[in-house]
Amino acid sequence: MTYEEFKTAIARQIEQMLPPDSSVQMQTIRKNNGLKLDGLTIASPASNISPTIYLNYYYEKQNLFPDLDTICRDIMLTYEHNRSAEHFNADFFTDYEAVRSQISYRLVNFEKNKELLETVPHVRYLDLAIVFYCLLNFTENSSATILIHTDHLKLWNINAAELYHQACQTAPALLPYDFRNIAAVLSDAFGSSARPNQNIEREADTFCPMYILTNSQKLYGASCMLYPRLLDTIAEKLNTDLFILPSSIHEIILLPAVNRSHYKELAHMVTDINRTELAADEILSDLIYYYSREEHALSICGNS
Repeated sequence: MTYEEFKTAIARQIEQMLPPDSSVQMQTIRKNNGLKLDGLTIASPASNISPTIYLNYYYEKQNLFPDLDTICRDIMLTYEHNRSAEHFNADFFTDYEAVRSQISYRLVNFEKNKELLETVPHVRYLDLAIVFYCLLNFTENSSATILIHTDHLKLWNINAAELYHQACQTAPALLPYDFRNIAAVLSDAFGSSARPNQNIEREADTFCPMYILTNSQKLYGASCMLYPRLLDTIAEKLNTDLFILPSSIHEIILLPAVNRSHYKELAHMVTDINRTELAADEILSDLIYYYSREEHALSICGNS
């Protein structure tokens, strides 16, 4: 079965599983780094908010499912688990005053997202670009993002500089930063019964001086390095300049920059992780950054 035949069969079968007043919609979704996926959504009169379910995954992982019926049941379970009972009123998005408190930003790779950047306001940042989105919280455990396009700025009668200024104010409040030694992060990830005590954390800082910086929702957390004065605060706390490794769009790794010449080995490590561990749309950059306490500035290692 070709991919096009697979998509048609899935859409037809899902539609037969739905109430008569609901329907299946298919659209191509542009993801980060130029990746394009086929998204299935279900339109229902009960709610105009529907999770997007990507069919590319199911086609590539067909060996995990015995037949199309099982795939369709899994899609329906995903839909039922993630759908919202809310009815979203999009009219508020025409009013900048109603939207501005929900504006945040994220970092993307400039070269890999040139097609996207033609349609969205952005600010160039090193080898990256800052783009903007609106963070919507539907429930305590449910949120969504709306990417801000150039047409929105025309509607709001603002420019990219004003949008950036707004995001610098609201992003840290919407998504507070989370900065921890990697030992504490791994402890949480592996379900430790208790957080490391202060003595263990101090030992980790000494023997494993590697830190993870992200935000409270682990959503586009690499953008925390844009938070005003945050890198300066961290560098002063650690009493050292910093290497910054772009481990993904959702987080960065910080290391004391004891020897600046070590960046080449670190760059090789990041490149290897990007190629073997990350999904294509999660990669931020292959380059390493350097934060100087004296200059209060971030630069690309090897460019200065």
